[in-house]
Amino acid sequence: MTSTVFVYTMTSAGKKGAWSRYIFPFAVDCFAQLGNVLYIRNGDTISMVSEEAVTDDVAGAPVNFTGTVWWPWLDFGSPGATKMLEGFDYVGTGQGPSISIGYDQRDPSIFTDGYQLDPDTLPGGIIPFPVSAPTMSVKLEFAGGEAWNVQSVLLSAKPLRGGP
Repeated sequence: MTSTVFVYTMTSAGKKGAWSRYIFPFAVDCFAQLGNVLYIRNGDTISMVSEEAVTDDVAGAPVNFTGTVWWPWLDFGSPGATKMLEGFDYVGTGQGPSISIGYDQRDPSIFTDGYQLDPDTLPGGIIPFPVSAPTMSVKLEFAGGEAWNVQSVLLSAKPLRGGP
């Protein structure tokens, strides 16, 4: 049994925020916060959330968990017009993720094959990754067992004139 939890996080300035989705490998009975520590109850087990954790403790055994950062359906300008993604740069920490691009908003399961990244792709210019579509979705997938952080994803896209 799993539990899916949606969390809205505000920036320190308090003007912008973002939704995150967490999928726990166990049923969550309740949450409690004491100071800056979040506790999760699952039956008779109480877990503490830690930014440094790279595994979950499931039935007494450590289990690596993966991470996904997903930007849904960016239109890069004029809605409905086809754009060409020429490439991208990525900066982050930890083991580099796999990047894939969604290109059919009617079917959110359709993505390019994943491309494994280095933790920092800025040296040497953009990585060519041509995709054309009216909107695109960027997905970064991180393997479990190691801490990671996304600092920047730069996409180079332009409108296609007279194209598909």
